[in-house]
Amino acid sequence: MRFITISTKNSGNIAINVDNITSIQIMMGEVYIVMNGGSPIATKFTTIEHAVDYIQRAQSVTLTKGE
Repeated sequence: MRFITISTKNSGNIAINVDNITSIQIMMGEVYIVMNGGSPIATKFTTIEHAVDYIQRAQSVTLTKGE
C-alpha cells in the first residue's frame, strides 16, 4: 500500500492510496481522481498528464511512531 498526498480543490491536502485509483478524468473542465468505491476527488492539476506524472513521481507518505 502506497500513500501520497495531493492538493484538492475542496478538501485541502489529503493522502490517497494509489492502489485504489481507478481513473483520472476531466469532468466539467477539472481534473478528478476517481477512487475505487469513493467519490471523485477534484484536484488542482490542469491536465491528466500532469496528474499521472505527479502520482508516479510523488514521494510516499510515511508515518513515524507517535503520529
